[in-house]
Amino acid sequence: MNATLIATNLKERLAESERRIRESGVYEIDLSVKESDPVTFEVLFTRLLQTLTNAREVALSISASPSTREQGEIIFGLFTAEGDAVCLSTGLMIHVHTMSRAIKWMINNDYETKMGFHEGDYFFNNDSFIGGGHPSDQMLITPFFVDGEIEGWIGGLTHVTETGAVEPGAMGSSFTSRFAEGLILPCMRIAANDELFYDFDVLVDRGVRSSTSWLADNRAKLTGNLIIREKVKELLSEVGLSMYRKVCREYIEDTLRATREKVRRSLFPGRYREVAWRGVTIKGLERLMHSPCELVVSPEGRLGLNFEGLPSAQRQPFQATLPLFEGMLFNGLIQNVFYDLRYNDGTFLAIDLHVPLGSACNPDNIQLPTTLWGPAYGGMQACAQAVSRAYFAMGYREEVHSSGPLTSGNLAGGKDQYGRQFGSQCFEFASSGMYATSFMDGLDTAFSDFNAEGDMGDAEIWEQQMPQLWLAREIRKDGGGFGKFRGGNGIHSLYLIPEAIEMEIGSFGSPPIFSSAGLMGGYPAAALRVWIGRNTNVREQIEAGQQLPNTEGFDRAVPQFVEDVDADWHCVLGQNVPTAALEPFSLFSVVSGDGGGYGDPLLRAPADIVRDVANGLSGVRVAADVYGAAVTVNGEGDVGIDQEATERLRAEQRRQRLKRAIPAAEYKRRERERLLAGDIPAPARVMYRDVMQISPIWAAEFRSFWDLPDGFEVSA
Repeated sequence: MNATLIATNLKERLAESERRIRESGVYEIDLSVKESDPVTFEVLFTRLLQTLTNAREVALSISASPSTREQGEIIFGLFTAEGDAVCLSTGLMIHVHTMSRAIKWMINNDYETKMGFHEGDYFFNNDSFIGGGHPSDQMLITPFFVDGEIEGWIGGLTHVTETGAVEPGAMGSSFTSRFAEGLILPCMRIAANDELFYDFDVLVDRGVRSSTSWLADNRAKLTGNLIIREKVKELLSEVGLSMYRKVCREYIEDTLRATREKVRRSLFPGRYREVAWRGVTIKGLERLMHSPCELVVSPEGRLGLNFEGLPSAQRQPFQATLPLFEGMLFNGLIQNVFYDLRYNDGTFLAIDLHVPLGSACNPDNIQLPTTLWGPAYGGMQACAQAVSRAYFAMGYREEVHSSGPLTSGNLAGGKDQYGRQFGSQCFEFASSGMYATSFMDGLDTAFSDFNAEGDMGDAEIWEQQMPQLWLAREIRKDGGGFGKFRGGNGIHSLYLIPEAIEMEIGSFGSPPIFSSAGLMGGYPAAALRVWIGRNTNVREQIEAGQQLPNTEGFDRAVPQFVEDVDADWHCVLGQNVPTAALEPFSLFSVVSGDGGGYGDPLLRAPADIVRDVANGLSGVRVAADVYGAAVTVNGEGDVGIDQEATERLRAEQRRQRLKRAIPAAEYKRRERERLLAGDIPAPARVMYRDVMQISPIWAAEFRSFWDLPDGFEVSA
């Protein structure tokens, strides 16, 4: 297994490598270097990792794209000649495997014989069916050679905020076809001899609203790839080709073995089931979507993930390609289980994954849009919650957590303050609220699942690319799920359309129900919402020198800024907003996303409730209605708690719970009667009918669980 493959070209080598792995279950037959010289083994990997991380930091510094420079939407990887990931930098972790897929796609589609590979060639891909998440995810891949033969690949990937899509900012919620998603280039050679082709720059410049970020990111990725190639070749000259090849294969095999051992030691064997919910909000296509996850942990340390029961892929953007779904799942597993291991394709090889072909996370039609990922994001959340239950059953507690945030942001396009055409999306949602754990609250404005190192970025930098003006950027009040430990709150931002600016605004990321589930009795996070105010009196407020709206307030059913401004107000709750023109002095608000809660809210420590009220993160009404706490605020604003009144209030709430409760058997009987009678809300009816038609396995289990007649179907 550790000998050089006999095959003569990359396509044959890749097929032979995959056959050996499939038949043997291992990537490399032994770990002789690690066992004989563990110091050298670790030092060499550390040098590779430092090289990739250094390239990422350099690329961050020279990019002109706020999503790259400010938020850190970038990652670099080093790959074998066959396209297996050996080592990856920190950063945009959902792409731990997507560049591998793109390399293997080129190999399997005869690029070597029909186009040829040469050192200094760079291949651009943003076709998410080949590799990536959506057309915004853009990779630049280059081969490197030793003694005239390909020895490996280097890749860099960034998220670019404009692709020339029907809606500006590339992530519109109205897309019903791939052809609405903008400029999509499947593994196109855009450079030779380390020089980018001029005609490619022209193509991008004429194909999108504003090309600066796209073209700047290409140069940042090319620079990072050059740095990596130079340093890897230095390492090769020091240790020799045979040692380099051997340790690269051992790093993947070592990760595969370590992954299985970590599962064996950390997760209690068994079958765990979770489900997350998303939905389609396009008019005429409304439907509920679920992501059912079955996690199987074997005593030997194998991990199986089965997503049988996903809805079908259709002409709507709330779905994902298989490369993206794989990336979401492995990103979540790396952060929550394999965080102390190397991450490369060893993790991918250690897990058995089933995602039905033709489903909303594995479409079989490349003409469908895959912009907004809905069920894939839900699948990652459901997987994480199943893992938490397996941790809990094993006796671990610090690793147990509820769902992470579903992030949301806004799109914008038009003419900016410099008179230039622009299109972009705001990525401050990288600092959403973190999930609650079994021992502490989720952190506020601190986290996104897809890029744990992400940052919201400076508002002033975003205003240079998107001329919306920030009137408020604050921690959202009571956004995180309630619980013994509450979910982290996300960001609330209020924007003003400046005078003499032509803009259209939209939002993305909002499901039609709660965004993040709770765990062990914790509440889900609040639904995301967008407020839009037109025909405002803000101009008059400015001319009169009045204070402008700057907060949503707290403990309020209607935000304070709505009450402070005369306008035609419209609230969109739990839905995406397709872009539409807004006149100057219009207002709109966006909330970024919040974490799910953990545990019974009536068990929350009074001191934690007082702290949140004192810090303006929660209100007296929530303290009483949700947490059963009698919070007091004196004339000077000091916050306290009446302990005796709190005990009475909590006792009464527990009595009310018992009064409302019904036995599980009675609940199941009642719901079964509803199913038989066809008493199902329309969005759920559409979903269940669809899933039962495309998945006989899921349909059989559904009928069995509810004791329904054979052949039962949900009526149209």
